[in-house]
Amino acid sequence: MLMKGQDYPSLFQGADAASFSAQRMYLLLQRMYIGSLIIAGMASMFTPVVSGGVLTCMYTAMAIILTAGLLVLWIGRSRRDDHVWFDCRAVAESVKTATWRFMMSAPPFESDHNLDRRFVSELQEIRAARPGCENNVAGAPAATSPAISDSMRQMRSNNFGTRKAFYLDQRVRNQKAWYSQKADMNARSGSRWFWMTAGLQVAAAAIAIIQAVLGGMGINLLPVITTCAAAVVAWNQVRRHEELKKTYALAAQELGELEAMASSLNAEDDFPQLVEQVEEAVSREHTMWCARRDVLLRRSGSGSR
Repeated sequence: MLMKGQDYPSLFQGADAASFSAQRMYLLLQRMYIGSLIIAGMASMFTPVVSGGVLTCMYTAMAIILTAGLLVLWIGRSRRDDHVWFDCRAVAESVKTATWRFMMSAPPFESDHNLDRRFVSELQEIRAARPGCENNVAGAPAATSPAISDSMRQMRSNNFGTRKAFYLDQRVRNQKAWYSQKADMNARSGSRWFWMTAGLQVAAAAIAIIQAVLGGMGINLLPVITTCAAAVVAWNQVRRHEELKKTYALAAQELGELEAMASSLNAEDDFPQLVEQVEEAVSREHTMWCARRDVLLRRSGSGSR
């Protein structure tokens, strides 16, 4: 059995879809804005070699491009897609943690007394912690699915061995693999963007030296190269590859250690504690992710005890 997106509560599905949608829009607008600066810089390098009507047209085109970039910047600030992305991701991860605690009978869902009410109350508290997400979540696909799916109920009713094997495979190993993959990807991307920035900086310095020796060149490449270097730095700041590489690698290592502990766990009474440790590890990484973006993440279960 696999844990699929549709097996999670409707709040997770709605927040997850809204988060991905806002992320795509935010990054698209960032690319468009940075692209407008690069294009304007490329156009400016030809101004020393043209004159008359052509020069006027070039400056007009540059003005249009920069104005369009300014409009994109204003649209991005007005839409606040980055806030929607971060807030909805915080909601989705909180619901995900609560779901696994529910299925594994871990605190605060170890007892079946008023179980459905306690879980729904937990979802309501998660939603209330991020009131700005409601409109985005409500408009996302699958937002009308059940709060407690049949798969969640079925897994909770299984015996200890089945639940333990499912948790190790679909939660612990799945998350460990995801963090490891993301750590490697961010390491490669961070290195690539670093060397690209360094290469552009070297090229800009070389061109400046050549222009100083020759007393100037017909086409001035320096503005476009320095603009490209600044754009690469700005994009790298948006993606935060170096920070993510470290935090994802640490999370993967911690989950690997917990996986080793779980393999030798045979007592059912000790299983809730293992679930607690795993969910704390996952929540800790996401709390750090949110802290870097000034997002308050409510820890699942803290308001239900």
